[in-house]
Amino acid sequence: MIDRNHGWNVSFKPVLLGFMLSLFFAVAMYRIADRQHLSGDAFAWTIFSIGFIQALIQLVFFMQVGLENKPHWVSLSFIFTVIVIVIVVGGSIWIMNNLDYNLMPMTRPMPTHGAF
Repeated sequence: MIDRNHGWNVSFKPVLLGFMLSLFFAVAMYRIADRQHLSGDAFAWTIFSIGFIQALIQLVFFMQVGLENKPHWVSLSFIFTVIVIVIVVGGSIWIMNNLDYNLMPMTRPMPTHGAF
């Protein structure tokens, strides 16, 4: 299936297999969400897990991450990209939560300076 000398361009099988696996996991996520087979934390963890597996399948079968001649540099740059995205998204969420907490009006009135 994988020809290390010529790459993945030799066969159409890996692309077809990746497409079929991605389609299967997409239908599985849709079925779980549509039919409400799970609820609460089990639903969230299942959808997250299937999405993570689908992302790994697409990285390997479509983007060939880790299967090139020198996988260290491509894998290292991919990991660096993921770290930068996590920092940007996590920092944005942290800033928005901080702004929401500090700028929302208080539920009780503030005491005046003379009354304790």
